[in-house]
Order: sequence, then C-alpha cells, then structure tokens
Amino acid sequence: MTSSSTARPDNRDQNKSLMTDTRVIIGDVGGTNCRLASCDRINGCIEDFQIFAVQDFNSLSDVIQVFKESRSSTSFDEASIAIANPIVGDMITMTNAHWAFSIEQTRESCGLNELLMLNDWESVALALPLLTAAQLSKVNQAQENPNETKALFGVGTGLGAAGLVKKKDSSWVPIAGEGGHVSFSPVNREEALILEIFREHHNHVSFEKILSGPGLKALYQATVKLSGAVPLDDLAPSEIVEGAATASDPMCQRTVEIFCGILGNFAGNLCLTLGATGGVYVGGGVIEKIDQAGLFDRDRFLSGLLHKGRLSDWLTNVPAFLLRTPYAGLIGAAAALGIQNISVIER
Repeated sequence: MTSSSTARPDNRDQNKSLMTDTRVIIGDVGGTNCRLASCDRINGCIEDFQIFAVQDFNSLSDVIQVFKESRSSTSFDEASIAIANPIVGDMITMTNAHWAFSIEQTRESCGLNELLMLNDWESVALALPLLTAAQLSKVNQAQENPNETKALFGVGTGLGAAGLVKKKDSSWVPIAGEGGHVSFSPVNREEALILEIFREHHNHVSFEKILSGPGLKALYQATVKLSGAVPLDDLAPSEIVEGAATASDPMCQRTVEIFCGILGNFAGNLCLTLGATGGVYVGGGVIEKIDQAGLFDRDRFLSGLLHKGRLSDWLTNVPAFLLRTPYAGLIGAAAALGIQNISVIER
C-alpha cells in the first residue's frame, strides 16, 4: 500500500524557479477538524494556524482555497497535508468523514505546483525524532533507546497507528498502516462481556470501535449496561471525561478506567508487531482531553501493555510516552517536504 502520494505538473521545476515566496501550506486533517498553517521553507517556522470543521466543507480543496484567499499577500504554490486515511493512488475517500477527492484535481483547483498527501500517523512518525522533551510525557521507567524502532498511535475520531524504523547509518522511514482496524482482543471477563455487547451492533469489533471518540461513548453505554445502572444521559465523549473528572457519575469513572486498560492492550500489541524497542508513543485528541483532566490511568495502561504472556518481560524494557503537542502532524508534514530546523510559533 502506498503511504503517501504527490501530485505535480510536468513543468514543476520551471514553476519553482518563478516562486516569489518561501512559504508552503502544511495541514493535518482528521475526521472532525482540518488544521492548516504556513511554514517557511528557509527557517522552518510553522505559524499562522487556522482550524476548520471538516463537516462544514465539501472537500479539501475548498478549505485550502479559503486559507489561501484569506492570505492573498502570500503566494503559496506547494502544500503537504497529513490526512486520517490510507493513501492508495490518486483518489482519497475518507473513512471517518464525507470527503472524497482526487489529489491531482485538488492540486489543480488550488493552483499548486505540488501537493503531497500522507497518512496522518505517518506524518506524526516523521515528527517523533524532532520533538522536544517538553512535548512528551514519559509513562514508565524503561530506558530510552532513541535509535530503535518506534510504535505510535492516536485516539481521535478514529484510531490511527504507524511505525518508525531505521537501519544503522540510514534515515528514519515511517510505516503507515491501518492498525486501528485490527480485531479487539479482550483480556478479562469484563472485557469479554463488553465485546459481546458491541457485537450486538457490529459484525466486526475493531479496537477503533472502542479506542476513539465514538468508541468512548459506546464503551460508556456498554459499561452502564453491564452494571445494571441507569445512564445519566446519552453522553458525548467530552461529557464522559467531565463526569469522570468531577466524580458526578461512577460509570464515567469506570469507563475511563477500562478505556485506559484497553489502550495499554493495543499499545502492547503494536509494540510486539513492530518490535518497537525504541518506544511507544500515544496521542490524539481524546487522549489529550483525558490527560488534561488528570484521568490518564498509568497503572491500568501499563498493566494492559505488559499483559502479553511470555513476552511481558520484553515489554518492560519498552519506554512509553504521551504526546503533549497538538502539532506533531504539522511538524511531520513539513519534514516530509525536506524542511529543516522546524519550529512552531504560536501567536
């Protein structure tokens, strides 16, 4: 499967020689939001952010055109966009949103010389070696192995996953995949009962059905059903996090606890699959909200991570981190263009 795709005209070199501006558009598109910014090719500064609701636009080209038109004094002719979707050829049909578009037609309609599209967690993978200590939070005490294979995944509207590998004296190579769609594997009786409840609504229960914004909501409903309790309401994911943080609903608290354990289970599976002795990195909007509310249960996460039978000891040596920056996808999108010395300027 192709993990990235670039659209450019045959006369790209000629067009680039006529450029009068050093700025490019970089973007990070999820199932809910599309974040665009400008990046200077020369000094690597990322700034001028704007967030668009995906549901408010018919396509990526509409968003890019609005972004360009509101910055008419800048001549953008190149863009690098990370998107929550596999990249296979020219056509992109988003899994968790209504957008469907041709990369080449988008490039043409937006007046770009080049449009690079890459998987969103492939982009985050490219950013990992560039992140600072302040942009990461270590979850365990395992020794860091900075040059070894890394696993990473993020929980948002969906569940994205990727890897980052290198051989001696080589550059980092991102591995894009669709690991969030692997089958959910319960590790105890409670999770097995939760799986049965999910099967009442889905022919296939993937980890994404649980580890995502919609999944957190469904997990709450399953937890309430198992307990025999009466749910407060049809709670949104943000309300579940709030209910757990304020202790206003014990079922919200229990839901987040179970969620963190399943999160660790998935992390362990991904580490074993990739041989990720360089660490596992966890991010995404849902994790960010849980972490900011002080609800990330490290003990349950690590218990799930290490619950792998004969390989449990091996996993104790894998460092685990939470991503503490919402800009990793943008940093990776800039890195994919070969831009150096990347920094983020928030205004």
